[in-house]
Amino acid sequence: MDDKKRTGTLFESTPSYIFMHSGEENPSRFLHMRRCIDKLERLGETQSFPKNHTIIRAGKIPECCYLVKSGQVVAVTETESGNELFFCIMETNALFGEMNMLFERILPITFRTTVPTELIRIEKQALKEAFKNDSDIAMAILEYAADKFFAAIDENQKMKSHNATWRLCDLLLSLAEQYGVAYDNKTLIQKKFSIEIITSMLGVNRATTVRAIKSLKDLGLIETINGYYCIRDIELLKTHQETITSL
Repeated sequence: MDDKKRTGTLFESTPSYIFMHSGEENPSRFLHMRRCIDKLERLGETQSFPKNHTIIRAGKIPECCYLVKSGQVVAVTETESGNELFFCIMETNALFGEMNMLFERILPITFRTTVPTELIRIEKQALKEAFKNDSDIAMAILEYAADKFFAAIDENQKMKSHNATWRLCDLLLSLAEQYGVAYDNKTLIQKKFSIEIITSMLGVNRATTVRAIKSLKDLGLIETINGYYCIRDIELLKTHQETITSL
């Protein structure tokens, strides 16, 4: 990530994305998608990209879509003032560009890598043929697209209804679900996230992010260990978030 100011967020409710905490387990989520990953991989070819490489630029109608095999892709857009709006982080098995490709809609966001990344490039005709011949693939794509839509609505509601500290709790809980490991009776988020990236995810300014992090540290709910965030007690953090909600 560069040093531009980032605001705004759209978190996708899928293990392939960094997303805001759902608050409940749903073992059936992306059942079709999980069953079809191998099939989707066979539809395309693997391509390797270096760090900070633009995969699809905003303003274009994509000629293909991509499935993340390894690495990381972010979705961003830039405002007229030069600020970058940060939408989501996509990792293994995330699919992107498929709806704009299929329905020939111009992309409002840019997709780029943040680390060396391997993607499966799937051409439009290959995906359309798969739709005709395999109902599981069709259901997987529909399920995935629907979840993106509902996740966007949900996140927009959270942005309007909750303050930065509540959203920080939500973010930390979701990061713990995806990257958390047991560490000295705590939960260590085993991936580093800078203040700039967290600020972008929360959709606030840097000072607000710093205050929210400090408030959780002062309460003894989180700490940092060698640059990694660590939740001292998941249940206490959830309880604190509920307390914020009830205020």
